[in-house]
Amino acid sequence: ESPMQEAEKPFWLCPPSSFPSQVNMDDRFGQIMIENLRRRQCDLAGVQTCKSLESQKERLLSNGWETASAVDMMELYSKLPQAEVSRIESLEFLDEMELLEQLMQHYCLCWATRGGHELGLKEITY
Repeated sequence: ESPMQEAEKPFWLCPPSSFPSQVNMDDRFGQIMIENLRRRQCDLAGVQTCKSLESQKERLLSNGWETASAVDMMELYSKLPQAEVSRIESLEFLDEMELLEQLMQHYCLCWATRGGHELGLKEITY
């Protein structure tokens, strides 16, 4: 698919475990991620729309969704209960917490709604 076709795909939810969305791909860390993938002949279709959380939301809104939200994974991680963070971090020793933080700042969770006003979908937050 072309990057434009990829950028035009609307979606309800992009959970990081099955379909991550990249974000902040214009900074140095993002550019290194792109270069590393290209060296492996893996181009990220639609990476042009991954500049910021705002550009991710705009992509959804410009494709007919009524509301759109996005949050980077580091922000979500920081909201987890401390007991859960401890459990996660005990699964594998993290000696490079700074690298994990950088990675999580470059992936996001996006969600959008269309209709469903009577269901309260406009009030969905994280």
